[in-house]
Amino acid sequence: MSLVKKRQQQILQSTSQAQPVATATPVAKAVSESIALDRPEVMAEFDLFKVAIDADLAQLKKISDVSDKRDYKAKAIEDNEYMAYLNRYKASDANHPNSVVTWLVIWLVDLGRWNTALEYLPMLIEQEQRLPTAFKTEDWPTFFIDQLYDEGAKYLAKGRDAIEQSQVMKLFSYMTAHFEQQEWVVNEVVGGKLFAMAAKLEVAAFNYGNAYNYCTKAMALNDKAGVKKLAKELAKTIGKETDI
Repeated sequence: MSLVKKRQQQILQSTSQAQPVATATPVAKAVSESIALDRPEVMAEFDLFKVAIDADLAQLKKISDVSDKRDYKAKAIEDNEYMAYLNRYKASDANHPNSVVTWLVIWLVDLGRWNTALEYLPMLIEQEQRLPTAFKTEDWPTFFIDQLYDEGAKYLAKGRDAIEQSQVMKLFSYMTAHFEQQEWVVNEVVGGKLFAMAAKLEVAAFNYGNAYNYCTKAMALNDKAGVKKLAKELAKTIGKETDI
């Protein structure tokens, strides 16, 4: 018996023991419908987890405190075995609109689990998964860049020690490298802000050569990226001739 079928049976059994059929939970109802329709296993499992995450999203709307929201997401990821599903979906080579996957990756970013979230970025782009309608951002590279920019600004405000003790510079190195290698199609302003923040973080860590290179790339994407003055100062510091 497959893992999905076992899970379906467990849910149905636990539900029938807990309450009458007339008041079956949405999860049990979804399981029954999947069985009745004899859905393909990958879609049957999707049905299960979509009901679960929709229920979690409904609960999150009732929570106002940002910290409490994060605590809820972290617990839901563990309790509902969402990461196991995420890994199975990726390994299966399945490809269908998947709101479970998109919300989970968003939660991972919100929880600061950047390395894990970035593992799924290529898949999200390749499958053209859509961000939830709650987000104005239409593409994943822009979403990640916007979120990472805010992360960078947070550490920049804390100073050099906080930056060097965190993984934020490695994250910017990863994103800038992939931006150049994969030629992501994003707005020039978005691309410029990625390299501009990378430059500012490098300056805070006294890596002036790296910072200057990031500045020039930021301005090449967007002349109004806000690092022209910084680039001139860095060029003078490292003895670099420039016509900026």
